Amino acid sequence: MLKVFVINLATSEQRRDKVSKRLTNMGLAFELFPAVDGRETPHPLFEKYDEKKCLRHRRKGLSGGELGCFASHYLLWKKCVDLNEPIVVMEDDVYITNAFIRAVEQAEKLMHELSYIRLAGTSLHRRPYKKLRSEGEFDLIDHVRGPSGTLCYVLSPKGARALLDNAQTWYQAVDDYMDRYWGHGVDCYSLMPFSVLVADNESDIARFDKPKTNVLKKLVQELNGRVDRTRRMIYRVSKG
Repeated sequence: MLKVFVINLATSEQRRDKVSKRLTNMGLAFELFPAVDGRETPHPLFEKYDEKKCLRHRRKGLSGGELGCFASHYLLWKKCVDLNEPIVVMEDDVYITNAFIRAVEQAEKLMHELSYIRLAGTSLHRRPYKKLRSEGEFDLIDHVRGPSGTLCYVLSPKGARALLDNAQTWYQAVDDYMDRYWGHGVDCYSLMPFSVLVADNESDIARFDKPKTNVLKKLVQELNGRVDRTRRMIYRVSKG
């Protein structure tokens, strides 16, 4: 069984207790991984953040919570490389279904050919995907547009290295970065139906109203969006 790492803020005791109890009751070994809390104290990794570039793609910059989330996943990618074995990365605000163990076992079998397999997603609306084949009780899915969120995924050392190598500058939320497979080359696959779902918890990442954007900024953002869509299309055509 793959090692399971659960990202948890030290202050999120209720979440920690809930997910720990669930995994323990399922008979699964796991390790709590201390999340980076960027809401108050900046982390050295935040030096990678380029706010100017971020604002050319988004209406607002990344919050401290979003930067902390990126840093937490980044550190686990490094952990994956150091261990030199695939791992399961899970956030603590999740509902774990009874199919989770079987999904992890199936994903482990696929790690010889794939680098990254999602076991969760927060949005499939207007996000096209295609079924490649059946894998036991699951469908192996190729996402044209990623399903958002970083609730739970399986990652290989090869995939982790690629994510690290291409994350020298941060200008997107970590789930948006991971979904941009045409930028880092780590294709977005999943096993559906998802075995990990969104829990009914309040997010630790503060959300603020998006500021009004002037016409020039809107044009720049739209241009960058078109470039991204074009790159995605070229990548998929070359992929075949």
